Amino acid sequence: MPEKYTTSYPAKRIHSDGRAEDVKVLLAKECPVKLFLNGKLFTTLFASPLELKELAVGHLITEGVISFREIENVEVDGRAVHILIRKENQEISTEAAGKIGKAEKAEKEEETSKEIFVDSDSVFEPQAIFAGTEYLESDTYKLTRGTHLAALIDRRGKLAVQIVDVGRHNAVDKAVGAAFLKGLDLSQHYMLSTGRQPAYMVTKAARAGITLIATKSMPFDSGVEAAKKANVCLIGQLRKESMLVFAGEWRVKL
Repeated sequence: MPEKYTTSYPAKRIHSDGRAEDVKVLLAKECPVKLFLNGKLFTTLFASPLELKELAVGHLITEGVISFREIENVEVDGRAVHILIRKENQEISTEAAGKIGKAEKAEKEEETSKEIFVDSDSVFEPQAIFAGTEYLESDTYKLTRGTHLAALIDRRGKLAVQIVDVGRHNAVDKAVGAAFLKGLDLSQHYMLSTGRQPAYMVTKAARAGITLIATKSMPFDSGVEAAKKANVCLIGQLRKESMLVFAGEWRVKL
């Protein structure tokens, strides 16, 4: 299925010895996805053109807009997703209202991250976490070198959900959306990610009830502090031979 995520483009390859040649390379596709809530445009996301229902559901949950039980219906129409929710007494934000500056967004995230606490006593065997290294690369990434991946792994180390997207935020949103649509208990799964983990990324996962995040990259210091406040285990530099645990060490059962 990688062909659905990619498109071929011409380019000129120039070598260090002066040679030049015309080539065709595969690039990752990106498209605008409009998300409507109760008939009103809420936001436009730029993402890979698949799993749009999962993207919309996961985005609303990880951004703290609604809970899954408030969703009554989800329909995909081309590159638009229409969601009907039960929020008659609350004003639904519009696309314009969602456009805030980076500084304001960072301040808002710092305030909300203090309130998020994952109330779960789930722990994971190290072997289940190391098993995640088998799912860190996708065929689409090998072809394009331009995508991120998010996956959900259960406590036995078995793959439950694996999602590819051009954005690390979108990949997490889609994985969370897929989990809720499948009825998975996220407290019994950990999130595997190829992306770096600043506070914003950790907070998205924590809002969904995820207790452990493992990434092949290194987290930011803000991500570590957010994980500590949210009672989330944060693992960086996940390799087959070792991992670095930065927060919530007790969730890794030694």
